[in-house]
Amino acid sequence: MEKQERKEKKILTDNRMTTVNKRETSFEGLVSQFENGEDGIYNLIANDKNVIFQPKISITKKDLEEITELR
Repeated sequence: MEKQERKEKKILTDNRMTTVNKRETSFEGLVSQFENGEDGIYNLIANDKNVIFQPKISITKKDLEEITELR
């Protein structure tokens, strides 16, 4: 590939931008996705900043009995 071809080649293609937008993790990018901006993020976090990482399902005693790997 010649120098001029490399200069004209598009780095951020449509497919690449789709992937980048799906995996957005910057604060500004996330804020732009919420209708109410920064407040949307703070509403997710509430008082406990780790609430967005907590699982929705809890492990029951029955699960512990049936699935030995959980013990």
